[in-house]
Amino acid sequence: MEKVTYYAKFDEGYSRANPCGIVRRRVVDGIKYDEAFTRNLRWEPTEYLELYRLGHNEVDHEEITKEEADAFIEEVTKHIRSQRE
Repeated sequence: MEKVTYYAKFDEGYSRANPCGIVRRRVVDGIKYDEAFTRNLRWEPTEYLELYRLGHNEVDHEEITKEEADAFIEEVTKHIRSQRE
């Protein structure tokens, strides 16, 4: 069974509604997989959540819903694809 939790990353000038990025933690059979949605338009491994836990917290985060994550992904995908044309 898989459990997924999404987080919006934000710092000065950004907010939960307008994050600078998103990350997710997937837990599959008790094993954690942390991933960030990147400019490559896919989920890629990240150490952000672990580094944050260890005190490297220059950028904050807040849990968001899957729907909020999906909306962010859609917006970023449109923006990046338009820049590539």
